[in-house]
Amino acid sequence: MSKLWWMKKWNNKICGITHARLRPGTDNSGISYATTLPCGHGFYTKPLLQWVHSCHKNLRQATCPTCRSIIKYF
Repeated sequence: MSKLWWMKKWNNKICGITHARLRPGTDNSGISYATTLPCGHGFYTKPLLQWVHSCHKNLRQATCPTCRSIIKYF
């Protein structure tokens, strides 16, 4: 993977939860570092899963942390 490809694809994508620049790839267990929701907003997978868990724990429907559109597949 060339650095130029990485810069074009990932340089401007920022996690809506951690506000850190998203990076491509997967961790040792094969889970993708970044997830893009159907609304188009991108997040690191682990903070997004924590967000969804907190929504369910508080008996709320899981929504995008940025635009609050409903996340249907969790």
